[in-house]
Amino acid sequence: MKPLVSVVMPAYNASQFIGAAIKSMQEQTYKNWQLCIVDDGSEDLTANIAQTFANKDGRIVVERSSHAGCPTARNTSLKMAEGDIIAKLDADDVHSPERLEQQVKYLLENDVDIVSCGMTWLKGHVVFPRPNVRGMDVAGYMEGRSNGPCCASLVTWRRVYDIVGDYDPMMLAGSDGDWNFRAIIAGMRWGHINKQWYHQRRHAAQISNALRIAQRQTHENSKKKYRDLWKKK
Repeated sequence: MKPLVSVVMPAYNASQFIGAAIKSMQEQTYKNWQLCIVDDGSEDLTANIAQTFANKDGRIVVERSSHAGCPTARNTSLKMAEGDIIAKLDADDVHSPERLEQQVKYLLENDVDIVSCGMTWLKGHVVFPRPNVRGMDVAGYMEGRSNGPCCASLVTWRRVYDIVGDYDPMMLAGSDGDWNFRAIIAGMRWGHINKQWYHQRRHAAQISNALRIAQRQTHENSKKKYRDLWKKK
């Protein structure tokens, strides 16, 4: 039997988009999945919409919490996860139907711990390809010459989180990048599929847009923090 894939989804005031995100899960060609949604104290109908889907699809589980930020919500969703493989999907994004099947296949057939894929930007109904989003170049990432993969596209073995740990709840911006640095220090092996299967929505209300400056600063701080450790290894 194919391994269970738990997809973690933090959600905050995403009522405009979360329905499309969940539908893109249901359209996956890989069927053995669990979608773990944590509503991070939304003030709109996000939780209600998610629960409506959950009532009709037993693979979807929803938990509500007070507002604490994306890293805390993502950590909560990791605790809900039952699968041997963990994937991510943000509540305002979508992914192509073949994404999970192909990334899981890559994990099973290659000696890697983490696999990413390419991405596009969605602005309204317009798709903007991003050919510059590539796999993890460890040296380039640690030295500031490469931006690394699309963090939301990562699919990993569950044991990776047991070793690397959760997302830093104090980093409301940049916790994904910090997690990447820690995964590198822990010696995780990275793979990449150069197909644009993850589609990141661009809109005024998205968290990464509102915290862009803080996100860049957090990334630089994390890079400085872990660079010396990496060089010693």
